[in-house]
Formats: sequence, C-alpha cells, structure tokens
Amino acid sequence: MRAFVQTAIGEYEERDLPAPRAGPGEVVLRVRAALTCGTDLKLLARGHPRISLPVTMGHEACGEIVEVGEGVADFRAGDRVVPAVSGPCGACADCLDGRANLCAAGHADRTWGAFAELLRVPAAVVRSNLHRPPADLPDEIAAFLDPLASVLHGWNRLGTPPPDKLLIYGAGAVGLLWAATARARGIRAIVAGRGTPRLEAAESYGARVVDVAREPATGIAAEAAVDCTGDPRVWELLPSLVRPAGRVLLFGGCAPGAFVTYDAARLHYSEISLAGSFHYAPEEARAAMDALTSGEVDPRPLITGTGGLSDLRRFLEAQARGKGVRYAISILTKSQT
Repeated sequence: MRAFVQTAIGEYEERDLPAPRAGPGEVVLRVRAALTCGTDLKLLARGHPRISLPVTMGHEACGEIVEVGEGVADFRAGDRVVPAVSGPCGACADCLDGRANLCAAGHADRTWGAFAELLRVPAAVVRSNLHRPPADLPDEIAAFLDPLASVLHGWNRLGTPPPDKLLIYGAGAVGLLWAATARARGIRAIVAGRGTPRLEAAESYGARVVDVAREPATGIAAEAAVDCTGDPRVWELLPSLVRPAGRVLLFGGCAPGAFVTYDAARLHYSEISLAGSFHYAPEEARAAMDALTSGEVDPRPLITGTGGLSDLRRFLEAQARGKGVRYAISILTKSQT
C-alpha cells in the first residue's frame, strides 16, 4: 500500500509498505477520508513524548472495513466506521473511576497511520471505541470525531456551572470547534487568534474575535478561558484574562520538556483554577458522533481543501504556513482543491 511515513523530526516521505493484516480482535480499513491535524505538524516539528519514530502518519479517519480478525463479532467487511485513537480497557482504576481517557492500556496500541490506503484498528479500539456513522454523513465530516471528542472532554473538564463568557485562545481547527460547541450551548465565545480566514470562521460560529497580531487580548474578564495553542506563553497569560474565581483549561499540549511559571498571588488571592485536559473517553466519542450527525456541530467551514494522498505534502506545508485550517485527504477520488 502507499503511505506517508515520518522518519525523523522534520522528515517524512511517501513509501510502499506491506498491507496490514487483521490480527485477533482487529479490523483493517480501506481509508475513505483522512484529515490533517495540528498534532501532525507538532509531531513533525518537535516529536511527541508518546509516539516513536518512524511512524505512519495521520490519525483522523473514516474508512470501510476490508478485513475482520478472529473473534470480531460486532463488525463485518463492508461496514463504514470511524475509529477513535485509544481503546480503554474498562477494568483498571482509571477506567473504573471515570478517567478512561487516561487508561494506560488504552494508549498502549493506538489507531495511527491514517495517511495510507489501509489502516489497522487495534483490538482494544474495536472492542470499545469504533463507531458507525450514519449513511448520509460524509466521510470527511465523520472523520472529525476525534478532535470533537477531545473538545467535548474539555467541556467536561471545565465543569459546572457553564461559563457565561468563554475565552478561546487559538483559532486553529480545535479552537474553532470550541467556538462551534460554545454556540450550540448558548455560551458567548471570544476567540483570540491570528489570520483573517480563521477569525472569519470563528465569527461564522457566532464568536467575537480578537486579532492578537494587531492588539493584545486584554480586559476580557471571562468566566473561563481555554488554551488551544500549546504555547507556554499563552498558558502563563490566561490567568490574567479571567475574572476572580475564573477557570483556566490547559487544553493545547506543549512541547516535551516545557515549563511554565505563574503569578502565585494571582492564583491564590483571586482563586483562579487551573485544569488540564487530555484526549477523551468512548462516551465522549459517541457524543461527538451524535453532534456531527445532528448538525449541532458543523465542521465544514474548517475544510480548506480536499485532495488525494499525493497532495498531503503540499497540504501540510500550507497548513504549517497558516494557510487554511484543515485539509481532507480522500483516498477514493482524484486530487482536487
């Protein structure tokens, strides 16, 4: 099969690889659509503490099952499915305490390698986190399940009561999904970011925007703020942009080895809460599929262009330059943008 493989930091290439086979409990998909993601760019630029190289790239996909491994009873060849990245075990302390997103076994064998003609889905994902989209949901929309599920987990981490005003710092795809879900929940959102097309997309989701390339984000006093940049400088900034008793959600992942420093007096005397957010649980993936199916969250404005597998390099290069938000790779159609 044809696939894109990252071989080292900053280096990747298209290769011919052996086609994967379905082991016990596994399935193999023919990839119908895959999405570019900021995580792909971060992995290229700086590596990832949980991903070893070389690795077949990509992790947001919709596909059709072409092979079913021994013991798989709930899926069959021909089923169109969207795999989550992890498959929590359901039996460890984290799973039993409602933290399935942190399940170590669930992350031991992940669904990875969507920028390829075929994709192996691990047995744990097949068992607990493989989802059937409805027939009328387009492939590229269904593939948004992974990032939207992460956003829904972030909302759960914010807790209750829901904020009246939410600051979203970062206008990439994930920040825009935060804006879309804020609109669906009737919450006023402010998106701070760069780039006219991205900020226009934020406005299309009903958010007020601040172009930080022209003016700093000051005086906002939101009830809650979420980082969607993975920039330590933004992590340090956000406590100053929420009101007393405000909540700050550290959603964007920073580079390995990053450290941040906070104003202790601000956190203590204003009772600012800091919370991390990582990944998602199967129930949040199911909620994401429901939101995509109902149209409650419509990610179509985030798709800048579509093309074939051979277009991936120019898509990633464009996204790295801030040109566009997400690109959809369609394995079934000829290249087009």
